[in-house]
Amino acid sequence: MSAAVKIEKAEADIDKAQMILDAFGGNALAALRSVVADAEHLCAELETASLYLSHGAAGGWTPSFERDR
Repeated sequence: MSAAVKIEKAEADIDKAQMILDAFGGNALAALRSVVADAEHLCAELETASLYLSHGAAGGWTPSFERDR
């Protein structure tokens, strides 16, 4: 990944973070609680989906429950 792409991605992430913070009127704790709740919900959905997907239907794909850093 080039430096320009990394910078654009970082700027996009900052904009998203600011949008979330703005949506909660600057209340960082409420915004963080919402993001954590969303992440927990999505992990639960991924876990459920992985139980119903056969290895063949997913083309060999298996879910990762940990985010690459």
